[in-house]
Amino acid sequence: MSTLKARKLRRKGAAPKWGDVLAPLLDVIFLLVIFLLVTASFDDRQLIDVQLPQARGDSTAAPQEKEDSGLLLVLLKDGSIRWQDDIFTLEELTPLLSQLPEETRLNSFTIQADQEVSMEAGLQLLGELKLLGWSSANFQVSPPSGPAADLEPTDGEG
Repeated sequence: MSTLKARKLRRKGAAPKWGDVLAPLLDVIFLLVIFLLVTASFDDRQLIDVQLPQARGDSTAAPQEKEDSGLLLVLLKDGSIRWQDDIFTLEELTPLLSQLPEETRLNSFTIQADQEVSMEAGLQLLGELKLLGWSSANFQVSPPSGPAADLEPTDGEG
């Protein structure tokens, strides 16, 4: 009988069940996934083919903040305007923007316009926003490229 008791004792301590081994591992993986999802920042703006015009300026300036800091409008090649992942004409967009609260209009707005957009379309958009109460505008451009971009502006001194 002693050999039977020894076999039972050996079976009890010999190998743990797979569930006992995997449970802590799954807990750690689950916590890591939650941590990554909470700390990750996702860019909710869709990628639209907009070729920004080039302009020289302060290369140390901070990039434009996302839509949290104000209104972000994308002026597309055909003159339509993208706002909050929808595309509108200027006539469709104006009533929607007029319904925004007054404190929103105190913020600045940013326009990302394709370089092929006519100046008239940009000025019409600026005019409508000015009539609706926005007072501060930003145009987002891309830095110039090529050898001319490396030249520093001169003050006229020789």
